[in-house]
Amino acid sequence: MQKKLIALAVTAAFSTSAFAEATVYGIVDAAVASISATGMKSDIRSLSGGLSGSRIGVVAAEDLDNGMKAIAKIEYKLDSQLSDGVLAARQEMLALAGGFGTVAAGYLQTTGYDWQGMFDPASGSQVSPLTRVNSGFLIGSGAAAARAQNALAYISPDLGGVTVAVNYTTDFANTGMVASGTTSGNKTTATLLSATYKAGPLAVGGVYAGTANDDTGYAKTTDMAVGASYDLGAAKLMGTYQTNKTDTTGATTQKAMSFSVVAPVGPGAVVGSYAKNSMSGTGNDDNSMTVAYLQGLSKTTTAYGAVHKINTKTANVAADTTIVVVGLKKTF
Repeated sequence: MQKKLIALAVTAAFSTSAFAEATVYGIVDAAVASISATGMKSDIRSLSGGLSGSRIGVVAAEDLDNGMKAIAKIEYKLDSQLSDGVLAARQEMLALAGGFGTVAAGYLQTTGYDWQGMFDPASGSQVSPLTRVNSGFLIGSGAAAARAQNALAYISPDLGGVTVAVNYTTDFANTGMVASGTTSGNKTTATLLSATYKAGPLAVGGVYAGTANDDTGYAKTTDMAVGASYDLGAAKLMGTYQTNKTDTTGATTQKAMSFSVVAPVGPGAVVGSYAKNSMSGTGNDDNSMTVAYLQGLSKTTTAYGAVHKINTKTANVAADTTIVVVGLKKTF
């Protein structure tokens, strides 16, 4: 109730009318990391978002006629270590939900972001092996199409365990994926399509993502990703596989895959995750692994520790990085 009262007061201060119901939420995550790498001195850093990105948001909902609901959501990234940290938008959207599903418009967290969150237990953290190896892709929590500006979205209701989502951004140029010869009159668009099936302990999901531009010199990019998880009770298993291809002469195809396990241990859990990528014919590939322990101190507070290792190979020359992180996460 206190969160709702605060949110209503904030809303009323900037508008002549307030939503029927509003909630403030957020995460503050602070950690200390020891970082060492090949050919470099080791370093100790205090950082924000070791396990989850720090953020603050407000979601407001109002019941309408015919069982529909209007929903507004704004969410911004925080840096718990900086006094002058810039509030970077994570989501800014207005949606209409009902028996037909949900339609939304604005700056959106895409179905490509949500896909990784389902099949990567470290998604959104600084110790996610999958994020480390698929950052050059379109699909993933740290990938180019994780968020989309000037975007439209539709999410279906549950159709016997299946949920379908469509995202379309009318202006994707903020990712920098525009050919050098593009004129100012051209724009880049992106489309994401996903389908997810959940039944008991099993979940399976697939996503397609592609960009387009009416400039003949533009290189189109296409991603496809699949993921699955199964909860055995004693442990939950997860796996992903994805490809990224740019439509140019002599272009190479990138591939990435991951495997993870989460095993409950008392009030906490042990997490293990491994991911690798490869770029055909270049001698460039990366692999990364994380072993972490999460300890629930309360319903909203988690202490954690993780060892994150990265092996990067460029033209067959390898380098290693090791990150040891200890931190605390508080949700509200």
